[in-house]
Amino acid sequence: MEIEKIVNADQITDLAKKRFQEERGINHLEGWFLAKEIQRSCDSLFANEPDCIRIAKTQVKVAEQLPLWISDYCLFAGTQDDAFARSYALINPAFKVDSFKGYCDPVAVFGDIDPIGDITQERINDLREYNNHTKFADTLRHAYDMGDGLMDEAIFFVEQVSGHLIPDVRPMLKHGISGIRKQIRANKEKETDDSKKIYFEAMDISLEACLTLARRYRLLAEEKVGNAGTEADRARFKLMADTLAKVPENGAENLFEAIQSFILIWQTMCLEQTPNPYAFSVGNADRIFEPYRQAEGTDREMTAALFKHLLVFFNVADRSWAISQNLLISGKSVNGEDLTNMSSYALMDAYYDMNLPQPILSAKLHKNTPEELYREMGKFFFTPGCLTPSLFNDDSVQKIESERNHVKKEDLEDIAVAGCQEPLIMGKDNGNTTNSWLNLGKILELSVNGGVSELTGRRFGPSDEENGYHSKLEVLKDIRNLFYKNVQKYTDRMVACANAASEAIGLLQVPFLSTMMGGVESGIDCRDTKRQGTRYNGSGCLIHGLSVVADSFVAIDMLVRERPQDADRMVEALRTNFENDEEMHQYLLTAPKFGNNIPLVDNEAAEIAKRVSDIVDSEKNYLGNPFRADWSSPSTHLLYGYWVGATPDGRKAREELNYGVDPLFGDATQGLGFRMLSNMKIPFETFNGGYASHLGINPNYFKEPTYEGKGKEFRDKIINPLFYNPKNDKLSPFYLYVNVTTPEMLRKVLANPKKYAPSGVYIMRIHGTFVNFLDLSPDIQEDIIARLDPDSTSMAS
Repeated sequence: MEIEKIVNADQITDLAKKRFQEERGINHLEGWFLAKEIQRSCDSLFANEPDCIRIAKTQVKVAEQLPLWISDYCLFAGTQDDAFARSYALINPAFKVDSFKGYCDPVAVFGDIDPIGDITQERINDLREYNNHTKFADTLRHAYDMGDGLMDEAIFFVEQVSGHLIPDVRPMLKHGISGIRKQIRANKEKETDDSKKIYFEAMDISLEACLTLARRYRLLAEEKVGNAGTEADRARFKLMADTLAKVPENGAENLFEAIQSFILIWQTMCLEQTPNPYAFSVGNADRIFEPYRQAEGTDREMTAALFKHLLVFFNVADRSWAISQNLLISGKSVNGEDLTNMSSYALMDAYYDMNLPQPILSAKLHKNTPEELYREMGKFFFTPGCLTPSLFNDDSVQKIESERNHVKKEDLEDIAVAGCQEPLIMGKDNGNTTNSWLNLGKILELSVNGGVSELTGRRFGPSDEENGYHSKLEVLKDIRNLFYKNVQKYTDRMVACANAASEAIGLLQVPFLSTMMGGVESGIDCRDTKRQGTRYNGSGCLIHGLSVVADSFVAIDMLVRERPQDADRMVEALRTNFENDEEMHQYLLTAPKFGNNIPLVDNEAAEIAKRVSDIVDSEKNYLGNPFRADWSSPSTHLLYGYWVGATPDGRKAREELNYGVDPLFGDATQGLGFRMLSNMKIPFETFNGGYASHLGINPNYFKEPTYEGKGKEFRDKIINPLFYNPKNDKLSPFYLYVNVTTPEMLRKVLANPKKYAPSGVYIMRIHGTFVNFLDLSPDIQEDIIARLDPDSTSMAS
């Protein structure tokens, strides 16, 4: 590559680190606002065009008019900054659980920009008002209105899914935009459906936006050549300009060109959905870039150096606001061969050295994963404040995708991860993965309490008498039947609202994205709610409160068996949050808890997981495809727990629910071995939308002296017993993330960040993504500390 003649790997790394610090210094984001103003003007300019054509032409105008710049430290041109606002709640230090209202307001984002320069408050208010009366806003509000107040206390929740997809960039990298346009035009000529002909035209137009960015960046790079202070800088910017003259219009031929092409493709895709297209994910990045690395035999050091600039691209402004964009390495072929390659290790090198808050790093493991990969991962897990990869069991995921989601064999290698942990097929799967959210804890509360909220006294369901019960004892004896009946009822309501939200987001067509999601062949928008534009389609439902409900059922059984006369007393104690009945509180806390290898409660959790998954799976989305059960809770276990009163397991009102499929923190006290035995009872084969699970691990349990040795030890002590346990005759677990630290260490970091995090960055895992621990609100910091839960992961003999 020409770049190797201009700067070496160390110099490229130095530029990447300076570029990140520069980006980290940006504390305002206005590009999305300017893009929305351009879109408003285009609504009038292209008012007579079909929607898809109007949207495509608007995208070109945005690419033409949006202010662009190139940093002195750039190796590649392009940014995600203009697609995001400073608004994501969970990494916002002002976030508070008790004030979070969800993502229901279609114009809430306009509260995330302050007047600056000629962007006045009047101008902000004017654009907010305009967007508040669009067809999209009205349709989205209707979706929430359909909930008839059931979302007010988080019985369920729905959202318009703007991201959570994995575009397949490989054809565009290989053939260039010119090659994709040839395919589109050829398919348009053969098409007889007029609506598809129009959509082919829209995709063709939208691709011009990416070329427009390339041309504008090329001119900026040429200006940099003229103004550069050194010969090396002039040569670097000349190479940038020359590369932009070739890609993305034409196919890439080496790694440098592939990364530059990728960045502009990604920038255009995100701009198409500004603001805040969270959770677009790269997919199997090592396999995307490896052919281009091989083309010129680029060595590991130089490959890693180039990848460092790619990683910086994913970090937006002062808090890396483009959250939950996932990048995946390794995995296996459909025939079982390991797919780890040189780019896998180079990406790991880049991640480790940069240690950035974004993008997420994930790894697909399998029974034949080479030991070297585990050894390389050791430094991630055992370096304090360092990012840690999410881990996926590819053997199990491929089986679920094949059997539950009916993925064809030839597509199984392209299983990737969207957002935090949702398995999807690159370029072929629109899973609407966070379309709906179900709160089992709240449903249990309403079931016990005659449809009335313990927190507000508001009625959400029929009374005990209307349900045919004459006493609380009858209710408690029949609690399972009543609970599952209510789960079905509220799920039905949730699905109607979720499908309406999908109808709303479907109004915002995405012709550029659709070129990487099957649209070149289908001529259909990937968000179309009437015709299926992707090979695979479903809708996601994130389900909360598994162990809380399981523990509660067992506690209710204990009370009915031992103290039936106290049925009313228990319900009153729940209603008053145990304030007047500490004895009842302590009694309920003594009931068996999930996570301690107690068959009674472990089997209960398994039964709940299966029955609720089956209920969700039986629901149909806007295209008649099944909803996918996803037992994850991306910090929503805090948000939803806030709206759940005291529960029969002894949990107090407004306290968090359990995280994902894990025990409620503090309830599993017998160590990691027993916790894993409980885990083995769970029917993971029904979790075709994914799930969440976290282990907080004390590094002192690992005795090998080197990082490499600890990585192998981590495989032997954590991964093999969990993913590949020979005693497990069911489908093995397929997802895990860990934080290898202790509560005491994190307390020290908070008390003295200058000592323990002198760079200002101390990475911790927060559900499926990692973030700078110091950026988080106190509520989220405390949750991370609590869920380290050392008694549940003890390895003491």
